[in-house]
Parts: sequence; structure tokens; C-alpha cells
Amino acid sequence: MKKTFLFLAGSAIMFASCGGNEKAAENAAATQAKVDSAANAASAAKEAAMKAENDAKIAAAAKAQADSMEAAKAAAEKAEPKKATPAHHTTKPAAAAPAPAPAAPTPKPNPRPGAH
Repeated sequence: MKKTFLFLAGSAIMFASCGGNEKAAENAAATQAKVDSAANAASAAKEAAMKAENDAKIAAAAKAQADSMEAAKAAAEKAEPKKATPAHHTTKPAAAAPAPAPAAPTPKPNPRPGAH
């Protein structure tokens, strides 16, 4: 009877110890999921900050280029005096002569006589 009791107690302990590994694996998986989630969130935040910084740099460069183009246009208009509009002519300009027709192509000789 003692041996049977010890055998049953030992079996119960063995079965109980197997269940502990599953819980440890589940806890490790949950912990890894939390770490991955935190890493992804930090990565996304850093990407968003870098994108905002790049967008600001691009917008500043575009504004500077637009301002310089506007200043160059204003300087060109200031340097060039406005031209008076020419008076209307009452005579018609002479019509341009039509272009000559292209010459007819000359036939090419057959490089291999007898071949069709």
C-alpha cells in the first residue's frame, strides 16, 4: 500500500511539473509581445519625427527658391523699361512663297539580279 501511494504521489508531482513549462512559455511569449509592441511604437514615433523634420526642410527650401525666383522676376521687370505698343499697319505683309515639293525618290538597283 505504501508503494502504491508513493507511486501515485510521484506521478502527480511529475504531471504537475509538466504544466509549469507551458505557463512559463506563455509568460515568455506575452513578455516578448509587449517588448515588440513597445519597440514598434518607439520606431514609429521616431519615423514620424524624422518625416516631420524632413517635410519642414523641404518646405523651407521650396519657399526660399520661390522667393528668389520672385525677386529675379521683379528685378528683370524693373530693369527693362516698358515698350510702347507699335502702331497698326494698314498694309498686309507679303505672303511667303510655298516650299518646293520634295524630289521623287529614285529606284534602287537590285543587288542580286535574278532574286525575286
